[in-house]
Amino acid sequence: MTVIVLRSAPDATGTRFTVDDTRVVCEPDSSYANCTGTLYVGEQRVSFYSSLEQQGFSLNYQNIVIHAVVHSSTDDAPHLYCQLDGPFPGSKSSENKAESEDEDSEDEEFAELKFYPSDTSQLDALFQAMSDCAALNPDTDTDEDDEEHADVQTIKEFDPASFITSEEQLDQLTPQGRQVLEHLESVIVAADADNSHERFADADAE
Repeated sequence: MTVIVLRSAPDATGTRFTVDDTRVVCEPDSSYANCTGTLYVGEQRVSFYSSLEQQGFSLNYQNIVIHAVVHSSTDDAPHLYCQLDGPFPGSKSSENKAESEDEDSEDEEFAELKFYPSDTSQLDALFQAMSDCAALNPDTDTDEDDEEHADVQTIKEFDPASFITSEEQLDQLTPQGRQVLEHLESVIVAADADNSHERFADADAE
């Protein structure tokens, strides 16, 4: 995930919506968030800048996994919630990731941003503006994954032996790979059984 640290207000070119007097909170805590400033919803990026702290940040829409409006909660004020696809700069999670980047880890860390505008009546318009701009910036990686997944779904005949030719290759499969293989094999067996049943039924009918 790429987050640009700002030392001055972002370029307003392409900005669709702005919300002044907005407090941002990052979880885990980050030295670049947890302050009050202006939120900029642009056509290509979401930016936040605090003139008081003279710092802020800017991130791509592809880095925002989820965004949603939380109108009311028993333990929180109305806000715009964003879940990011990685740790935020200046946070403990980011520092830990930098220290262990050469080590294998199964746990994927992510950050959460909460934007609290003083004028909560702007939340719905803010959400809509972010949704519209996010639609202008589709995640190309997701599109490729969807295409690959669609190719797998349209396979009508599949023989595991066509790409698993030895026990050594089978041992090298990840747990997820084994699950996929077992699922495909079960689908093939079920399909063969159904076809056999249909053939027998046709024979009986004749």
